[in-house]
Amino acid sequence: MKQCYPKFLTYWAFFILVCIPGSAFAQCMCSASSPAETQQYTISHSFPSNSTTTFKVPQFDATLGTLICVNAKVYLTSIIRMRLENDEEFPIDYTVKYQRKDTFTGPGIIPDVVGSKNKNYGPYTLDGSDGDPFAGPDFVSIGPDTIYNQKLYEATTTNVVPYLGTDSIDFSYTSAVSTFAIGSDNYALAVTSTNRVDFIMTYSYCNTSVLALNIKNFQASLVDNDVSVKWTTQNEIKNNFYEIQVSENGAAFQSIGTKKSSTVDGSSAEYSYKYHFDKSPAGKLYVRIKQVDGKTTRYSQIKALLAGGKTMPSLSIYPNPVVRNINLQFDEPLSGDYNIELANQVGQIVLRKRVRLNNNMTMEIQVDDPPTPGIYYLRAMEAGSRKVYSGKLLFRR
Repeated sequence: MKQCYPKFLTYWAFFILVCIPGSAFAQCMCSASSPAETQQYTISHSFPSNSTTTFKVPQFDATLGTLICVNAKVYLTSIIRMRLENDEEFPIDYTVKYQRKDTFTGPGIIPDVVGSKNKNYGPYTLDGSDGDPFAGPDFVSIGPDTIYNQKLYEATTTNVVPYLGTDSIDFSYTSAVSTFAIGSDNYALAVTSTNRVDFIMTYSYCNTSVLALNIKNFQASLVDNDVSVKWTTQNEIKNNFYEIQVSENGAAFQSIGTKKSSTVDGSSAEYSYKYHFDKSPAGKLYVRIKQVDGKTTRYSQIKALLAGGKTMPSLSIYPNPVVRNINLQFDEPLSGDYNIELANQVGQIVLRKRVRLNNNMTMEIQVDDPPTPGIYYLRAMEAGSRKVYSGKLLFRR
């Protein structure tokens, strides 16, 4: 009687998700041909054949800048070993057929990534059964044979809408394998496989130019069809010009109104603006203030709004650039325990603190040993929840 044992005796599994800021792809450029900054996520997973695995990748936080393109790569490695034994009483010539289909799907991957392999092994002339399992002249060991060790897919898309937000994106990988022998129905076949898929997704984005550091207490809300914006300024310049800009995808912004400074140089000022949409924006709405002073253009931080007046978590970091201590201003009073992490551009944590807030909108982080000058990424994570405030800052001497 045919005996087929598709055993996965040596497979091992792990799952790694890392975020590494780096340099951008040549085709993803910001204005004036300047290179974009990147966030890269690498997921590696080893798995048995005939299985489906779902990868979750964080969406891009549009408050970090303007996402301009997304690059995805899929690498696959697969090694098989087989043991074939003749269970007939007389010699038989056997051929082993290996058939495989690998499918990778997800947002922006059109059409689905599909890899297929069909391979024959043999023929093998095996003596009649000697009664000793997987040994002797009635047995053959096949492999190890590398079925895959290559890049299955790479593409870059500028359709960035599915990748924006504060949730995650699901990608699915499926492996379907069949292995059988031809020659007789009375044999034993055991298959061992080691499979690994590496998925690399890179966000390329442009900074929102230079932050307008004199813009304080920037607030925005979206209720039904109305967006309301207000902010204050310090050390105002009388010829400052402000443009209120919105975006539904976090990438392409358009103006919905303007304000001119009417105060004297060096004083403070308060501004507010309200805009009515003909129909309520679908999903999220991103809002920022563009400040123009002569030939210099600066921007506020970006506020991500939800319908019903809710604002997605955001914070302001000042002063920025930072010399030593870091001051944070949140968009709402916070209470509870928060984990503060400061990471450099290669993802290394250079500062980690735990703080307790009690209805605070501002806090100061003491930095006893300032890191090397450069760009850093700060995260304030509420303990026991998924709420995360994030921002970028520059340390200087």
